[in-house]
Amino acid sequence: MIDAIGIASLAYYAVQQAASALLPRPKIPVAQEGVGITFLIPALNEAQVIRPTIENLRATVPDARIVVIDDASDDGTDDLVREMAARDAQVRLLRREFPNARQNKGKAMNWAVSQFMATPEFRALDLNNEVFIGIDADGRVGDDFAPQVRGAFRDPQVMAAQGWMRYRQDAVHLSGWPGALANLLLIHQDLENFIVGHDQRLRHRAGVASLTGNGQCMRASYVARQLGRGQLPWPDVLLEDFASALEVALEDPRNRIATLSAQVGQQGMLEPSPLVKQRVRWTQGTMETLPYLPKLWRSSTNPAIKVDFTFMIIAPWMMTLMTVGGLLSPLRSARNVKGVSMPGWWGRTVTTLPLVYQLGWSALYTRERRLPWRTVPYLMLTFPIYRAITLVSLPLALKRHATGEKSWYKSVRHDE
Repeated sequence: MIDAIGIASLAYYAVQQAASALLPRPKIPVAQEGVGITFLIPALNEAQVIRPTIENLRATVPDARIVVIDDASDDGTDDLVREMAARDAQVRLLRREFPNARQNKGKAMNWAVSQFMATPEFRALDLNNEVFIGIDADGRVGDDFAPQVRGAFRDPQVMAAQGWMRYRQDAVHLSGWPGALANLLLIHQDLENFIVGHDQRLRHRAGVASLTGNGQCMRASYVARQLGRGQLPWPDVLLEDFASALEVALEDPRNRIATLSAQVGQQGMLEPSPLVKQRVRWTQGTMETLPYLPKLWRSSTNPAIKVDFTFMIIAPWMMTLMTVGGLLSPLRSARNVKGVSMPGWWGRTVTTLPLVYQLGWSALYTRERRLPWRTVPYLMLTFPIYRAITLVSLPLALKRHATGEKSWYKSVRHDE
C-alpha cells in the first residue's frame, strides 16, 4: 500500500508541477475603483515593524481603513498604533486583553471582524462591496495590489482572493556564517513561494485558489454570512488560512477564490530554529484539516478543486507513510517482502524527476529576479541543506498532533 501511495503521489506531483510551470500567466483584472478595503493587521509585540507597515499601506492604498488587532502586546506596539491613530482617522486600534488574548491569529481575526462590523460606520455599508484583507505586521504591498483586489472582486462570485506572498531579500546584513545561513534560508523561502505562486495560477483556472496567509482577502458579506450561521471565517486550527479556503469552497459551490499576481512582501526566518517552529505549525495545522475531507467530497464543488485540496490535506500523512516505508525498507528486504514491482526506469525517474523540477524552478526564479545565472547552481547545491532543515518539522508536528499540543508559535521579526 505504501508503494502504491508513493507512486500515486509522484504522478500527481509530476503533472501538477509541469502544468504550473508551463501554463501561461493568467490575465489578472484590475480596477481603480470598486470595493472598499479594510486591512486587518494582527499584532503581537510588533514594535519593530508595525510603523513602516502602516505607512506603506497608507501610501499605497490611501483610501483604505487600517485596523490593527493588538493581541496584548507588552513591547509598546499598541502605544505606537494609538499614536498613529490619533493623527490619522484611517488607522484604528482594537486591543485584546487576557484571558482571551494570545490564543492564535484566527481567533484574533474573528474577534476583530465581529467588533468592527458591529460599528455604526460599518453597518451602514453595503457588505457586498467591502473586502477585508489580512496583512501580517511585517507585510508590505505595492501600487498594483489594490487595483488587482478591486478587479478581482468585480466578479460577484469571488468571495476571497490571495496575493502573492514573497520574502524580502534585503532585510538583513549579517556577516560570516550567520549571514551566509540567513541568506540561504531567505532565498529558499522565497523560491518556495515563487513555486506556490505558479501553483496558484493552476488553481485559479479551476476557480478556487488557496489562501496562503499574508495578503488574503475576503468579501465582507461572506464573512457576515459565516458569522451569522455560527461558523468562524477563520477556523480554529493552526493553519487557519488554508482552512478558511476550504470554508469558502464548501459554503457555496459557486464561490471563487481568485489569485493575484501582486506581491505581498514579508520578512523570512533567518535561523533554522524559528524556521522549523514555523513549519511545525504549518504542518500540524494541515493535519488538523483532515476532518474536512468527507465534507469536501460530499460537496458539489468542482472535481478539480476536490482533488487539489485533498492532496494538500493528506500531504503530511502521505509524507509520513513514505518516510515510514523508507525506514522499513531494510526490514522488508531482510524478510523478502515484495513491494509493487516496477521496471528499472521507474526507480531512476523517482530519483531524478524532483531534481529536474528543482532545476527548472531555480532557473525560472533566477530569471524572474534577474539574478546572475550562477544563482542556479547555488540554489541546487544548497537545496539539500534547506530541505534537511525543514523536514525536521514533520516528526515534531506528528508528536504535537498526537499529544494534542496546540500552542501557537508566533514568527520572530528582525530590525530593518
